[in-house]
Amino acid sequence: MRLLIVSGFLLFSFTLSAQNQIKVDSLIQAYEGAESVPERIETLIEISKLFQRESYQKAIEYGQEAYNLASANNLNKYEAEASRNIAVIYYAMGDYKSATENYLNALKYYDLEQDTAGLVVINNNLGAIYDRLQDYENALTYFFEASDLLNRMQPDEQVSLRRASVFNNIGNVYQTNGDISSAAQYYEKALSIAQEAGIGRVEGIALNNLGKLYLVDIGDYDKAIEYLNKGLEVRIAEGDKAEISKSYNVLSSYYLTVGELEKAKESVETSIALSQEIGSLESQIYSYSTLSEIEREMDNYKAALDAFVRFKQLSDSVQSQNVSSEITKLRLKYDFEKAKQAREHEEKLSRDRYIATIIILGVCLLLAVLLAIIVRMRSRHVELRRKNLVQDLELKNKELTTNVMYLIRKNELINDVAERLLKIQPKILPDNKKIIQSIILDLQREADSDSWHEFELRFNQVHTDFYNNLRKIHPDLSPAEEKLCAFLRLNMSSKEIAAITQQSVKSVEVARSRLRKKLNLTNTASNLITYLSSL
Repeated sequence: MRLLIVSGFLLFSFTLSAQNQIKVDSLIQAYEGAESVPERIETLIEISKLFQRESYQKAIEYGQEAYNLASANNLNKYEAEASRNIAVIYYAMGDYKSATENYLNALKYYDLEQDTAGLVVINNNLGAIYDRLQDYENALTYFFEASDLLNRMQPDEQVSLRRASVFNNIGNVYQTNGDISSAAQYYEKALSIAQEAGIGRVEGIALNNLGKLYLVDIGDYDKAIEYLNKGLEVRIAEGDKAEISKSYNVLSSYYLTVGELEKAKESVETSIALSQEIGSLESQIYSYSTLSEIEREMDNYKAALDAFVRFKQLSDSVQSQNVSSEITKLRLKYDFEKAKQAREHEEKLSRDRYIATIIILGVCLLLAVLLAIIVRMRSRHVELRRKNLVQDLELKNKELTTNVMYLIRKNELINDVAERLLKIQPKILPDNKKIIQSIILDLQREADSDSWHEFELRFNQVHTDFYNNLRKIHPDLSPAEEKLCAFLRLNMSSKEIAAITQQSVKSVEVARSRLRKKLNLTNTASNLITYLSSL
């Protein structure tokens, strides 16, 4: 029976490819004969959609051509449609970053035009991306927003299709977070809608999801294989290789679980072949992970290792989009439970509105009293904090002044010792002169290396925004000129600056004069120190 199903699929796949080629040829002729740009864009998008079942790369090429044509002609509506189509392909390929960029590009137009149908699709698909990235709180936010938008629309086939898709996605999130009952309910809703509306693709997804649920979380293997086989049949009838690949992936997990290793290997290899052909990275990652387990169970350790290496290579290629620490996972799980409790609380409030209103009024009165107390306490706290900040600033200013005086005295002492050594150097034996010179150089290096770094550290602690403000107004100042500004900000004399910078007083005076010119203070009554103090 299984061989017949596989053979039937291969034959159908060949027939479908031939039919697609005929459709593509027909659409290319329609494109060449199109009289307007919108007609050409719509034709390119249709060609792209046909290739989505067989080659993602070709689908991207035609989709991008449609987008470029719409963008070049400032056709915002068609630019949004092309972006949405491209995003769907990138999502199927596992490139969630590119998919999100294109969805957000389409969202700009739908928000501007208040296009409810477009907003439903974007919210649903962005939710699916967050689900893949394990950000379940954001995923549910987008899914429920899509569901709320659908409730405002008139029922038709497209609304049914989107509602079933949203329910499938919500079920995925609940299943991932261990709420099996809610997951089953949403999957069953999606399946019922899809079957009633005759939407084969969504029906196949719902059947496959239910199969996974019964296999992984419920442990009812008979039910699991029943749903999985039905899902495979529906997907083969639809002819979508990516979806068929996903069915074979789950079937391989089923056969691995029940110990039918040969069937498990056959299924996963079929999935790999299909996913490679279509270009689905996500499906290949799942397949190689399962294949490694199967080979290990069959004692084929070399093959198991090869499959695992391939799985790691593919996983690492999308690692930048899927990195998530254990802390983030725990936080997301907490947020998910919090969102669920909030929804349950809102449902309870709707049933007990009268009682809740009385309670809320009482609580509001109590909160008003508490708020008045808190405001009073907070104002006291703010005032106390302000006083502490003033005292702290004064203390730091004193420390900075003390530090500056220490640096000046230290440098003066170093210079004095160096000068004295220079004076006695001629009287020292030639063998000892090198030692004296070395001591003098060491003293100068000590003064140069420590003085400025220690001063700058303490200065930044007290005057945190001085350098930022100075560079914003005068971006062309050199580092030496910035240092001089800092010393002048502290109202230091030229002599004190000379002692710290190891310069002569005359050199400092010249530098001050040049700085006035650079700060545009020449020929004005403005004082240099006063000006720097205002920054």
